[in-house]
Amino acid sequence: MTADARTMIRRARRPLHRRGRWGIGILSAVLLVTFIASLSIGDTVLPPLRVLAALFETDGGVRMVVIDWRMPRALAAIVFGAALALSGTIFQTITRNPLGSPDVIGLTTGAYTGALVVMTTGGGSGLSVAIGAVLGGFATAALVAALVAGRGALGYRIVIVGIGVSAVLAALNAWMLLRARLEVAISAAIWGAGSLNGVGWAQAALPMVIVLALIVVLACARRGLWLIELGDDIGTSLGGRMSLSKAGLVAIAVGLTGVVTAVVGPIAFVALAAPHLARLIVRNGGAHLIATAMIGATLLVLADIVGQNAIPKHALPVGVVTLVLGGVYLIFLVVRTARRRY
Repeated sequence: MTADARTMIRRARRPLHRRGRWGIGILSAVLLVTFIASLSIGDTVLPPLRVLAALFETDGGVRMVVIDWRMPRALAAIVFGAALALSGTIFQTITRNPLGSPDVIGLTTGAYTGALVVMTTGGGSGLSVAIGAVLGGFATAALVAALVAGRGALGYRIVIVGIGVSAVLAALNAWMLLRARLEVAISAAIWGAGSLNGVGWAQAALPMVIVLALIVVLACARRGLWLIELGDDIGTSLGGRMSLSKAGLVAIAVGLTGVVTAVVGPIAFVALAAPHLARLIVRNGGAHLIATAMIGATLLVLADIVGQNAIPKHALPVGVVTLVLGGVYLIFLVVRTARRRY
């Protein structure tokens, strides 16, 4: 084993440094503050202490506002934001490319395509749309993998191919919307903007359980992610089954993206930015996953707060807010990556 390989392994295994511990603590505090803010801010602004008191009440109007209306939306934003962020870090690690996130390489668009197929063919129930979104994500992942298989330069090739596949699927989505019945097209277009509006316990409970289960599976498989980060040669020498690990991690990432897209529609930026921001705080495998999940959750909660309150009496879909932020961040990331290469 080379000296560089041994250095990489020592860096990956070293305990969380002091800066990282402080970073995790600060991220936890910021996430808690944003969660309370999401329960406090709305058409009726409630003081934080009143929100905390409502959590222990058994009835009353304030409890209904906090527990029945705002709580499921806030928890969904936390869980779904963490899911998108973790999906992003899986793809960026596997592709070894900072642009390798599900919204850039077309998986989010593919999940939307699968959901649209179900919606426009008459199967409009929540479960069937969710299944369609997940299957659409997996089909897109398989298509991108088939197009880049065995051609080298995986990182940049998969991004370029993914962008092309995403463009084709976006055109297909537009065609399906144009041919759909008016009420179906309106419903699908609103859902396609990516929105937490109308998300209650009935809509969010089961998807959140599925997402949390997938996150637990990812936590159990984090060694495979760490070996992939070290590289195929080093990972194989350490006993890793790299092809199997990659396939399993891609399945987890696509499942996370597909479930979130099925419930709230396609949401950009979170999966792209959260892993990069987390890497500024911690570099360790397990701690990086925790930081990534926290940042993704915080970003989606903050975007939802902005979307609900930026324009009085006109709530914006959270996907619109993240798309604007994502466009600016993507330009910055492309420029920075290009400068490093040349």
